[in-house]
Order: sequence, then structure tokens, then C-alpha cells
Amino acid sequence: MTQVSDKSLAGLWSPTALLILAGALGLLARAWTILHTARQGYAVDDLFDALAWNLASLGAFTMDGTTPSAHVGPLYPVVLAAFYSVAGHRPEWVQYLHVACDVGTSFCIFRVGARLFGPWSGAIAAAAMFLYPAYWTYDPRIRSEGLLTLLMSAWVWATIVFIDSRRLQTFAIAGLLAGLTILCKPAAMLLGIGVAALAYQGTEVVGIKTCCATVYLLACLLIVVPWTIRNYLTFDAVIPISAGIGAGLWMGSDPLSRGSWPMSYQTEAQIWESAGITPLPYAHAMYDVSTDRLLRAKGWARIADEPVRYLWLTLTRAFDFWIGNSFYLVNSDLGFVQGLTGDAADRGWLVATYSVAKRLLLIPGLVVLALWSAWSHRSRWRQLLPLYIFPIGLMLGYIPFTVEAGRYALPVLPCLMVLSVAVLAQAGLPMVSLCRRQPLPMRP
Repeated sequence: MTQVSDKSLAGLWSPTALLILAGALGLLARAWTILHTARQGYAVDDLFDALAWNLASLGAFTMDGTTPSAHVGPLYPVVLAAFYSVAGHRPEWVQYLHVACDVGTSFCIFRVGARLFGPWSGAIAAAAMFLYPAYWTYDPRIRSEGLLTLLMSAWVWATIVFIDSRRLQTFAIAGLLAGLTILCKPAAMLLGIGVAALAYQGTEVVGIKTCCATVYLLACLLIVVPWTIRNYLTFDAVIPISAGIGAGLWMGSDPLSRGSWPMSYQTEAQIWESAGITPLPYAHAMYDVSTDRLLRAKGWARIADEPVRYLWLTLTRAFDFWIGNSFYLVNSDLGFVQGLTGDAADRGWLVATYSVAKRLLLIPGLVVLALWSAWSHRSRWRQLLPLYIFPIGLMLGYIPFTVEAGRYALPVLPCLMVLSVAVLAQAGLPMVSLCRRQPLPMRP
């Protein structure tokens, strides 16, 4: 009976039809969110907007129009500046740029899933990504996660291809994507090095593997090194991508913050006051190069005094990377119950409960399914290694030196979605297992 039903559904559905339907629904959801949600102002809005508009209008990477900046990785401001050059200075239109990034991410995830598990798995994973609530109900701020998610997905796709093909050009493409991703978010540097080790898979002699890894690393450095040289010439300091490690070390070692942002304004102000850098002349002043040096020295000193406490705070950030801290979950530092009650009073119980459940149920569910999938497909672990390395590598890059929590799992959730769809298809779940076809052949 099930077989007949599946055949009937197969006549009505195809991977292309599913992608079209999911795309239409996802675009409608994003349009509704953009049109019905008031634009919110955040410090990160001002940071990226100032950098991008000054770059577009003055041709200089600066926040105030005169002083050079190294606050963030330059790629997102460059993309935003290119957008402003075409559309004019219209920050309210930036959400549409993020929609384009989401479309590109879905295409990359479809290609990843189709190559590894067949077209149906790729289509379902891409549809899940495009319809996943965190991507289209996210607050409509100027943010770089949309671009980062696109770059990460393209990088995963290129890495899977070079594991299979072993052609030098695929290693070069993967290296270029690695460099662009690192310029978007410096925390991806550790991941970039880890991916280079994948070149040593396969049956080729060590010399050929080393050549492939070298091509990958040189392509990555071709993107990253010019910006590093610019920073050295500008600030007379080795700043590979951006200043900010000092802020991460100081706030990330502070027990008051639990090592993780976001937090209340009062708590954050108290942390910067204890560092002796208040009053801040403007938002993100803690990322000025001189201030960053001061915070770096103070942070290392506090970590050296309390290494065990810092290790514990680092472990809490590993949890916060996927789930988010209590303030992220309920917009309050008064405790979970009081925070949830207050959030419900502000936004209604339906929205507040959904917001918490999304973090406490959906993402842990994807993690569990991904682990199950890794075990079920353990015989193919070499082929699937990129889907494991990217989530772990990005997390390990974030938790030692950054304090942002809650939203940075978004760029690697598509990897978990591909794995989750694959294991559900293997388990024979209706619709997920519909018309399963063998994936493209991979090299041993």
C-alpha cells in the first residue's frame, strides 16, 4: 500500500517541483516579514552601514570618514558598499540583499545533498533551509550572517567536489572561497586550516596530496594576505583580518557575562567600565586597535590568573553557540522564568514560546539527527567528512576568542540539514524517502 502511495506521489512531485514550491513559500514569508516588521536599530547596523557608505562614497575603509578602521572583516562592508553604489544609501533595502544570499545558499545545499545522497535529499535539504524559521523570521537588521551562510555553503560544496575529483582547479576554487569566508568572519580561520588537511585523503602519493593542499592554501592566502598587509601598513601591527580578539578575551573571561553576549546594557557597561575604557565614545569603540591591544593584555592576564574558570566559560560558549544564552532566549537576564514571562508580556505568549522552542527543540533535534546520520553512514565517513568538519571547525573558531552567542550556528545549520534528511530517508520516512535515487558516484 505504501509503495503504491509513493509511486502516486512520485507522479505528482519531483525535486524541481519541491524546490519551486519551497522557494515561493519562502519568498512570501520573507516578503511578509520585511514589510510588516519595523526596522530595528542596532549598533551593528551603524557599524556596517558607516563602513559600507564611507567605502562607497569616500573610497576608504573608515567609520568616521577619516580614521582607518579594522573593526570587522572587510568582505561584508565591501559587498554592502557595492550594493549602495547601485541602489544608493538605502539601508532599508539591505534585507533584499539577504534574500538573494538565502537563494544562493539553497542552491548550494541542493548541489551538496544531490551529490552525496541524490536529488530528492538535496531538494528536501534545500527546501528545509529556505523555510527554516531562523532564516526568514530573523530580526531585519544589517547583518553578515546571510552572506556568511552563502559562502560557507559554497565552500562545503567545493570541498566535497575536490575530495571527489582531486583536480587542482577545484582545490583553487575551494581556497578562494575559504579566503572570502575568512574575510567575512575571521573566526573561520581555524576551519580554513582544517579543511586543508582533507587534501591528504585518497590514494595518491604524498607529493601530489601536498601539491593539492598547497594550491588550496595559496589561493586562500591570495585573498587574505593583501588585507593583512594593509592592516600592518596602516596600524603597524599584525592584524590578520580585524581587531577584536582583545574584546573577546576580556569579555569572554568575565564571569559576570558568563562569557557570552548578548546581555543587558547595564551588564555590558559594567564589564567595559571594569576594563577602564569607559565612557565609550561610540558603539564598537572597544574594537579600535589601541583599545583592542589594551583589552588583549588585560584579558590574557585574567585568563592566566583563572585558567580553569576561563575553560569553563569557553565550554558554556560551546553550548551558547548552538542554543544561545538566557538573555538571547528570553531577552532578559532576570532568570529564565522571569525573562520568559516578561518577553511574553512584550511580544505575546505565542511568539515568546515559539522563540524559545525554536532554539531548545529545533536545533538540538537537528544535532541529534546529524549524529544519528553520521553513525548510520559511517562507512562513507571520508566522503561526508566536510559535513562534520565545517560545523565543528566554525564552533571551535568562535568559542575561544568571541563572545557572540546564539546566531552563529546559522551558517553551518545547512550541513546538519543535509545529514538529517539523509538519515530520515534511510529510515524510510514517507515523503523524505520518496523516489530515492543513488547519489552521484564518488571516488573511493
